Amino acid sequence: MEDTFEAVAARGGARFFDRKRRDLGWATKVSRRKPSLGGLTVLDVTTSEPSLASCLVTLDKVRLFVTSGDDLGESYAFAWASGYANGHEIRIQGMLEGQ
Repeated sequence: MEDTFEAVAARGGARFFDRKRRDLGWATKVSRRKPSLGGLTVLDVTTSEPSLASCLVTLDKVRLFVTSGDDLGESYAFAWASGYANGHEIRIQGMLEGQ
């Protein structure tokens, strides 16, 4: 069975920011799914911060910035992103800037 995930920023987590660069909170783990047919970037997010979780699950096609907490992870600038609860994680999907 082929693995459907790529690890991203799993070691140091990531910080999330809104369109005005306001700090939304810290995620302990961010995993990126392999590219989908529609060209959307999809992230699975794990956080223990209730305020970040409630913010992410209500995203509806808004700008979002994800900044890796270490040198090994990736950072993302979404032109638009939407989010929803996916079990114990939050799934973020959207279009990256410049795509």
